[in-house]
Amino acid sequence: MRDFRDAKVMAQTVRATLAAKGLKITISESLELIAKAFGVSDWNTLAAAIKAAEAEPDVPPPAADPPQPIARPAGRVGFSAAMEATLGRAVKLAADRRRLYTTLEHLLLALVDDPDAAAVMHACQVDLDKLKADLMAYIDDDLKSLVGDDGEPTRPTAGFQRVVQRAVIHVQASGRQDVTGANVLVAVFSEDESHAAHFLRRQEMTRIDAVNFIAHGIRKDGGRAA
Repeated sequence: MRDFRDAKVMAQTVRATLAAKGLKITISESLELIAKAFGVSDWNTLAAAIKAAEAEPDVPPPAADPPQPIARPAGRVGFSAAMEATLGRAVKLAADRRRLYTTLEHLLLALVDDPDAAAVMHACQVDLDKLKADLMAYIDDDLKSLVGDDGEPTRPTAGFQRVVQRAVIHVQASGRQDVTGANVLVAVFSEDESHAAHFLRRQEMTRIDAVNFIAHGIRKDGGRAA
């Protein structure tokens, strides 16, 4: 089982997993993300702890502020079949409109038809038809200036990549294998200034609502999932 001393290997795994899905990040960016997953401020801090541990095997892992237990992920993280289809839909939504970029709003629109994400939104009392209409209007009107030439490939925006990366790292840190639409939906709230997060908040959905349902089966109305 891996621990903080395996951070470089974990960073390579995250980078390779994302690259296989067309989401490319540098090794430096991957290392910084792993450092954040272990609760430290940056890669230099984690690297110093790793170096100390190699010299003295009993050195404990670096503590976050406030100290938190270190999750110990194992195995290779991938996307569920449904999430792979969702990523494909998001890219197609942008490509069909000849958009230069696949944005977070394209991703959220694709998540509306993702079974795992839709179940969470439904439990959080989101009107999926209204959400879809709001997103379609934004994509077709506000993003119409981002049209490329015929045949020019669409590229994921930085916000799109950050959300997927956060979901991958969260799943890896929790020791699970598959990233689902529910995990990605929660990560959307980390992009607080995005229109995607705004459309969810406008329906009074919060990150806590989503986490309560995913982790405990508690719906927004106080009921519990079957």
